[in-house]
Formats: sequence, structure tokens, C-alpha cells
Amino acid sequence: MSFDGSCRKVGSRAGVWVSNYGDNYVQGHSYKLNFNCTNNIAEYEALLLGLQLLKKLGAKNIVVQGDSELIIKQIKGEYAQNILG
Repeated sequence: MSFDGSCRKVGSRAGVWVSNYGDNYVQGHSYKLNFNCTNNIAEYEALLLGLQLLKKLGAKNIVVQGDSELIIKQIKGEYAQNILG
């Protein structure tokens, strides 16, 4: 699964591409985000929408790809979440 999110003055969007190369299957989804957000939030929303889609499709083993260094490194545990308390 690949994901991407974008925030612009004209609106925010999220894109998800699901593929299963063994079955020669590719499916793309585009989502309009109906709230104000940053690019990072749009990227997170795209990731979450993609994971929800994979769950509905019954995916068992997944590979996640994205162009957001922040999100990918957080998923991999390379960037720790900073919680202020």
C-alpha cells in the first residue's frame, strides 16, 4: 500500500494505492479531507484510510510506502513520539 496526503489553499486530499503484484491487482482511491489540516495531518489521514481499506480487503501481510519521512520513521520506531506532560 502506498499513501500520500496534501494540504493546499483549495483543500486537502489523501490518496491510497493498494496493489497485490502476485494477482496483478492495483486499486487507487482518492479522498477529500473536509477539515483544515497541515500536510503532516493529511499524510497521517492517508495512512489511516489506507490501513482501514486493507483491513476491509482482508489483507494479512502488508508493505507500507509513503513519501513522508516523519510518518515512515515514526511507524518504524525511529522517531519517538514526544509527549509533554
